[in-house]
Amino acid sequence: MIKYVIKNVILVVITVAVTIVAIWLPGDLLRREDEAELSVIKDVPAQYYSGPSEAIIKNASRQLTNEERLQLITGTWESTVERVGESACELTEFGIKTITINRVENLYVKGLYPTSLSGDFDSWYTWSAIPYRALDTTFQSYAAIFWDVRFTKFDGSEYHRFIVTESGDILYADMSIGLGVEADSEVRQNLNSFEPRMSNCLYLINYYGEVSNTYNNGYTKVTVHDDKVTAYRVASATNEEKEKLDTTYASRFVDGFDGIEPDQIFSLMQTSNGDNSSTLKYLVSSQKTDNGYTLVLLPE
Repeated sequence: MIKYVIKNVILVVITVAVTIVAIWLPGDLLRREDEAELSVIKDVPAQYYSGPSEAIIKNASRQLTNEERLQLITGTWESTVERVGESACELTEFGIKTITINRVENLYVKGLYPTSLSGDFDSWYTWSAIPYRALDTTFQSYAAIFWDVRFTKFDGSEYHRFIVTESGDILYADMSIGLGVEADSEVRQNLNSFEPRMSNCLYLINYYGEVSNTYNNGYTKVTVHDDKVTAYRVASATNEEKEKLDTTYASRFVDGFDGIEPDQIFSLMQTSNGDNSSTLKYLVSSQKTDNGYTLVLLPE
């Protein structure tokens, strides 16, 4: 009997010991592994780097000046260009279409575009607008949106394409005449008689304000906006500037563009608040052929 009791006690003790070990041992092993992991610094896999959120990019980008946005798009501020959805933009497709029509009307009045698109637009043209974003490569937090806006006349006689920033700057304007359009047609006559007034190329940049003064022999126009002064100087490009110009660089923000052989090249210099250290310089080129007209703005 005593042997039987001792045997049962031993079995109970063994069972309790096994149960305690089964409960304690996994927890102790996990604790040791956690301590070991916490004491080691490891590289985070690349897929965990998501970069700033879209909200952060939008908020940071609102702080940029118009000049800084142009630098991002044209590449003088190093950036990458990608197609984006409308949610990344401040404007809608309809909004940028309206801005583009108004800006083209302004260019037409200033002698920089051969035709106006504002009259009976909805009856005569179909259109599309595709947004792109230039995002800085260093912080990936600052972005500038620009749009590829295209208009097609109902009969295929005219095609128009513009690269437009959300501030209304025109970086590229192109008109082409469709196949089979007669030589005596109105659109061809308008194009043939058109001579671009490149001395007005500062109007490609949609500044807000009024011309308040001219100086430096009339080359510089000063505008006022939010109590800030911006000066523009327009002049024919020098031979050295013409030799350095590579219009194919516009393919950075004009999809499929392979360059032009300009008829005219003008230099456009912009300074803010009279500070020469903040000078931006662009070269504006135009080309007219029997079937089209192209205008493009590039950094020097």
